[in-house]
Amino acid sequence: MAKIYFDAASQGNPGLSTYGVVIVEENKRYTFSNVLGEMENHEAEWEALLVALKEAKQLNIENALIHTDSKLIEDAVNCEFVKNRKYKHYLEDYLHATAHFQLCFVKWIPREQNKEANMLAQTQLYRYTKPKSKKRLT
Repeated sequence: MAKIYFDAASQGNPGLSTYGVVIVEENKRYTFSNVLGEMENHEAEWEALLVALKEAKQLNIENALIHTDSKLIEDAVNCEFVKNRKYKHYLEDYLHATAHFQLCFVKWIPREQNKEANMLAQTQLYRYTKPKSKKRLT
């Protein structure tokens, strides 16, 4: 069973958001990160989950244990219910995307256990938000 870790980072809420995804399958490790655009942090977490599923499908993964440090995501997908209607389409997209998998579980983990996905998202965010260096005039 493949292990999938994902996380998102946002500068501001809403603000520029990025994601990081790590997929570990047997002795192979795949990493993905990119910019999601302007959105609030919960939307970015949902988007990161959907990217993780898309990448897993591209790798022909059929069984996945998905790790997240977002309790909101874990609760929503395991109960198949979102309290905030704003996220309903994300849950529907998740359910549609998981139809490809034979088995797919989502498990909450502490942030410390999601460091690699977090670092990928944070690094990508830094790349797009770091101040441009000014050349000194001499």
